[in-house]
Amino acid sequence: MKHGGDWLDKHIEEFFATNQLNLIDNRIARDERIEDIKAALVQLLPTVKINIRPTVEDKFGYNLVVINNKRYFQTHEDVKDNYARDYQQAIVQHLTIDTFRKGALRSTLINLLKELIIKKDLKERSLSLYHSPDSMVGWEFYQVAKEAHGTQAVYLFKMINSDEFEVRRLDLQESSKFINSDDADLQNLIKTPANTFYNLNRKNIFTLPNAELFGDINEMISHQNCSSVTKVELKRTLNDLSKSYPNYRIKYQNFISIINKRELDSFSINDLKDEFDFMKKNKILSPIAINLLLDELYEQYGLVLKVKPKIKSHVQKYLSGLIDINYFVDNDDQNVIYYNVGTVSKNMNMSIAKASHIWQLQPNIKLNERDFATIETENILKFLQMMMVNFVRFHQLTVIPFPFKYLREFIQLEEKKRSAKKDVTDLLK
Repeated sequence: MKHGGDWLDKHIEEFFATNQLNLIDNRIARDERIEDIKAALVQLLPTVKINIRPTVEDKFGYNLVVINNKRYFQTHEDVKDNYARDYQQAIVQHLTIDTFRKGALRSTLINLLKELIIKKDLKERSLSLYHSPDSMVGWEFYQVAKEAHGTQAVYLFKMINSDEFEVRRLDLQESSKFINSDDADLQNLIKTPANTFYNLNRKNIFTLPNAELFGDINEMISHQNCSSVTKVELKRTLNDLSKSYPNYRIKYQNFISIINKRELDSFSINDLKDEFDFMKKNKILSPIAINLLLDELYEQYGLVLKVKPKIKSHVQKYLSGLIDINYFVDNDDQNVIYYNVGTVSKNMNMSIAKASHIWQLQPNIKLNERDFATIETENILKFLQMMMVNFVRFHQLTVIPFPFKYLREFIQLEEKKRSAKKDVTDLLK
């Protein structure tokens, strides 16, 4: 996944090198910022051909439509918002003007262009942004959506072959078994190639750091029970750092002199913490020099004063429950799988903003033909691979299988079509 984001950017650049991109200024109050957006697009995609057009032309190119923000319509109540306008067959993605910021627009534009490609996929019923559609054969994805007056509708996504997919709203007869399943929480449903239905639900619980190591890390941070380093090992580490970092050589040698005067034969984390406080207070060692020493002590002897997300080895060992994809089986019910999808660990400078939700995958007994269904290990691993995409959450792993992104987009398009038909019907009354 390390270069996944780079692949996505490159694919988008190649796509719009051969496909027309229209920039539509659909604001009531227009200004020169439309030219600024065009300049940002040209800088982002030097090969792209961009036309600034006054209106969207159906079936022509890919349309990035700039619209006024909500505050404008709150202060101009007599003006109609054009956001929900029906463009028939045109491929349209809206950009609210207050989203535009000079110097910080690259990720916004890349994400908007990605959304245009997804809308193109829905129109043509063919995948562009997924590498392994073959692994999708035999899988079906259902979403139960609430509609007006409390009614429910069921939508389906499934692959027809290695390129083409089907996405549609089920008719009343087809959807009845889902809607009448007496499962009020049913929203996302998956059918595996083995014809087993699974409910997919988000739980109101979050991940902790790696559960197996959580006790160890808690003890280390609280310094109740932790390993130590001998005086000889500590001096050896300081000498190694003196060679690797000549700028700190004198300071590290001064530290060795201080260590030599100590009566201790070994130093625990608590002892070292006291020494570091003394070093800082007397300006013998800088915080940077202390951090370098801490990193080296961790690498060589496993000593941990504090867990630092910027250290890749710390992230992989102690925070693995918060990064990438993790799954585990319920202790009380072996047929229930829990998983979470965290941050993609790209490099030493990654940061973890927050914990991630736990999701539950459980066989739907009522929908399965057999009286019960056990977890299918092989299919569960394939299921987890469907989160190894970075175009749904933009350069991050997705949280649920990516077909649900296409289902959400399709449902929104269908709602807009129904809304447009309703407006026409009202006019004819």
